Amino acid sequence: MTDSTDDYHFAEDYSLAPLIDDCNLLGSLLDDCLKSEVGTELFNKVERIRSLAQCAAQLQSKHDQGASRMLSQRMADELMNMSLDEAMPLTRALGHYLGLTSIAELHHRVRRARAEGKNPKSCDETFERLITEGVDPDDLYHEMTHQTVEIVLTAHPTQVNRRTLQYKHSKIAALLQQHDRPDLIPEERDQVLHDIMREITALWQTDELRRQRPTPVDEARGGLHVVEQSLWAAVPSFLRRLSAALKKHTGRELPLNATPIRFGSWMGGDRDGNPNVTAKTTHHVVALSRWMAADLYLREVDVLRFELSMSQCSDAVWVMATDIMEDNRHRDEVLDAHAEKLHMFTHAQQNDATKLPDGKQGTRHLRGGGVALSSCVCQQPCIACLSSSRDSAHAAVLP
Repeated sequence: MTDSTDDYHFAEDYSLAPLIDDCNLLGSLLDDCLKSEVGTELFNKVERIRSLAQCAAQLQSKHDQGASRMLSQRMADELMNMSLDEAMPLTRALGHYLGLTSIAELHHRVRRARAEGKNPKSCDETFERLITEGVDPDDLYHEMTHQTVEIVLTAHPTQVNRRTLQYKHSKIAALLQQHDRPDLIPEERDQVLHDIMREITALWQTDELRRQRPTPVDEARGGLHVVEQSLWAAVPSFLRRLSAALKKHTGRELPLNATPIRFGSWMGGDRDGNPNVTAKTTHHVVALSRWMAADLYLREVDVLRFELSMSQCSDAVWVMATDIMEDNRHRDEVLDAHAEKLHMFTHAQQNDATKLPDGKQGTRHLRGGGVALSSCVCQQPCIACLSSSRDSAHAAVLP
């Protein structure tokens, strides 16, 4: 977790009771899991070590150094007398207690921000402060629409948590949020607790460590996991908030073709002394990245198929749809979505320059009927559909 101490107010400004309740809840569920998984005898040892550590810390905070040192020494003696078979589950248990506490703390930060109703570091707050300090709204709009932040992704083999554990932590956080709902009936609340217990049990039964040295491709998969699980949803959400804040304070939204955040990647190409990163490795990682990009876009297209249910469209969308239907009639074979996705990355045969909405040049890789690999080919139909929905009063009725 990142350092969040600057986000907290003084203790009297808000209640820590919800955070304490969440920590106690997750801790008690982990206790129940440990009793079942490691047995009562070993669980009692874990509980004794925790109690000694907590008491020593409390005495230290009350400036009772002698008593704190005595309890710390007693805890150290018990740890030194433990066998390896006992020390391993003890270490794992304490690590999971800390991990679950971190989940509860992050959840509490989100909950507190929502209760306050305003994020002091949001785009809305920042733009309001800048305009109050004398920044011209037109200058603010120009700077925001012309600046570019490039985030370079790299795969770090020092990443501690496996992707499996990160996924389970995310599930527990989502269940905590659901548990906060005041409208849950007792049966639903019991089901949420059961789901959290199931995730904690699976968390305990999952090996935290990689037993094999990760290859550069494995490291790249870990980096792409961040794109899939976090950035893919978080970046568009942030840009929508940025656009809404711009419209509120300058009267204009963020242009649809604006890309204030761009991404680069060293994954599979960082040859900083690593002899395992070869040209073949780079090719493999690039193909893997393009495959994931296509898969993510296809998921969004599947969602759009149900969202774009309008019975009217503009002339531009009608011409585009007609061209696509005509093109499909002349295909000799029809591949399913996944086969098409795999084929277009392994059988690109020719290139064709096509203009992006902002006038820049992009590259389109064609195969047979024309499968595009550049973002502009995805942007153009989406922008046309958006414009059509805004002008639906003057649109033609679909047959």
